[in-house]
Amino acid sequence: MRANNSIPTTIFFTLLFFLLFLTAPGLSLADEPYKVGFRTIGFSVPESGFRLDVNVWYPSIRPPRELQYSPWTILASRNGKAVEGQFPLLILSHPSPGTRFSYHDTCAALAQNGYVVCAPTHPKDCMDNMQQLFTWEQLSSRAEDVKKIIELIPKEQELGPIIDLKRIGLIGFGAGGTMAMLLGGAMPDCVSWPDYCPKAGKNDIYCNPWSREKINNICIEFPLRKSLRNPDVKAIVAISPGFGMLFSAFSFTDFRTPLLIISAEKDTLNNRDFHADVFSGFLRERCKTAVITGADQGSLMAPCPESLANELSDLCRSVSLRERKRIHKRLWQELLAFFGKELAKD
Repeated sequence: MRANNSIPTTIFFTLLFFLLFLTAPGLSLADEPYKVGFRTIGFSVPESGFRLDVNVWYPSIRPPRELQYSPWTILASRNGKAVEGQFPLLILSHPSPGTRFSYHDTCAALAQNGYVVCAPTHPKDCMDNMQQLFTWEQLSSRAEDVKKIIELIPKEQELGPIIDLKRIGLIGFGAGGTMAMLLGGAMPDCVSWPDYCPKAGKNDIYCNPWSREKINNICIEFPLRKSLRNPDVKAIVAISPGFGMLFSAFSFTDFRTPLLIISAEKDTLNNRDFHADVFSGFLRERCKTAVITGADQGSLMAPCPESLANELSDLCRSVSLRERKRIHKRLWQELLAFFGKELAKD
């Protein structure tokens, strides 16, 4: 489909997504979907040098409008007055090639259904800076980001009062999914690492010489001595998680947090045979699983702005808009069904 020449490209794709979302049949939407509020927050702890930029979507009483955050265009009410009441908090952790905007449509869909959604950009493991790629800090820094959001978001004057801190969920994509399982109580031990590359093959992303050295550095003297489990996190969704080789069945001995593992069938970065399926094999009946057919890592993201799609064609144009609509519909159904059950009011 091509845009009419009289309509700017970014606006065309934004409106197209909005129409697709509104007309998608069978979504488990609220009986009367909320309007979507949006704001950006910079969390900082000056004494430690901590700084985290976070996007927040939430139920609002004000109608949405087109917002420009170059190169992204989103539909929401900037700083819109929040709906009265208390809502569950979901924290969304993007994969390494993502940012706090990469899943804006998923965040909006969740906010429409009564969730407050915080999506940070992990500063040293994102599209613009992958300094921590394949290091222990890639996971531990993400865990610290989540901890700080849980600590600081209740102090926000406008949003704090509408968050139910007894109902906190975590959504992680890629390395974010692995980090989420750490916060659920998983304890990595590297037992599976020596056998990983012989099974996965030399073309696996974790098995080239550079990556192998990085993983070796994690495992030679494993840094984790105490569980990172966060009791505030009541439900976890791990989507196309990676680092399966850092874990064994013993890693999940004390794992009790409700968990849904979602696999992207065609993800070539974190092949589900060696990651998602391995995790679910370790956990067995203690987790739920779902596979999104035809999906890869890029297709789970929001439609890319044209300028970004031109730079990252493999990531942004791996599926058609129609196929992306189908994939997102399935993703949202799984998220809403899982959190609707696990974060329901007592």
